Amino acid sequence: MSAHPGIVHTYPVNDLIEHETEGDDCACGPTIEPIKAETGEMNWHILHHSLDGREQHEGADQ
Repeated sequence: MSAHPGIVHTYPVNDLIEHETEGDDCACGPTIEPIKAETGEMNWHILHHSLDGREQHEGADQ
């Protein structure tokens, strides 16, 4: 969980690097998505990418 209200990080575990979850300056080049809360406040989802390429294989077995 992020230490900053309104910011949520999603990151792969057991990756080749430790992902930076205290900001948005991570070596993986995360995608930053704005999410509007029901209150009208803007929150942020920071989606980190793996460096081991696991996204390319996700869903291949389904």
